[in-house]
Order: sequence, then C-alpha cells, then structure tokens
Amino acid sequence: MRTKLSLLWIYVLLNIIFKDIYDLFRPGLLEEMQNGVVNGNKITEELMLMGGFLIELPILMIVLPQFLNSRLNKWTNIFAAFVSACILFSNTPKDLDDFFFLITSVIGLLTIIFLSLKGKEL
Repeated sequence: MRTKLSLLWIYVLLNIIFKDIYDLFRPGLLEEMQNGVVNGNKITEELMLMGGFLIELPILMIVLPQFLNSRLNKWTNIFAAFVSACILFSNTPKDLDDFFFLITSVIGLLTIIFLSLKGKEL
C-alpha cells in the first residue's frame, strides 16, 4: 500500500509539472510572464510561494509514506491530498487542457484519499 501511495503521488506530481510545461507552448505566455501578469493573475511572491508549496507537497509525499507509521501515514496522505486539491482548485481552469490536467490530478488525489481511508495497514 505504501508503494501504491508513493506511485500515485508521482502521478499527481507529473500531471502538475507537465501541465506547466505544456502551458509554455501557449502563444503569448512568455510575454505575459515578462509583464508579470499571467492569465490575468499578477505574479506575486505569495503566488510563487503557493506554487512552490503545490510542487513540494507531492515531492515530500512520494518519500514520506515509506517512513511514517500506519496511522500517521493514513492521515498525512489524506491531509496532503486535500490541501493539494484545494490549491489546484484555487486556480480556475482557463481552457479545456487546463481542465483536463485538473481532472487527472484530482482523480489521483481522490484515489490517494480513498486508498488511505480504505487501507487498514499502510
């Protein structure tokens, strides 16, 4: 079960990373980044910190399930998946591909929550 959870966190992380890489090919994005406003959102230190947290949480959760005891592992995975989902939903999808990446990431997070709740021994 611990390995499955780590693999699901890798799945979520790759979805988040590849969504950002995929966005780099959107016409006009580089100009928006240079102007400091992307998709109508002003790029602030707080926004960058939230983005860093969104990426760092799955990275941490790839490793953490291998070391935590069963009970702590269960609740840590549930909490981290919930927080990750909240952060993902805070950025409203602008087009269909953003929506697609959001849905695929959320499916992974919901699976993490389901397995954590279902699993007797993590």
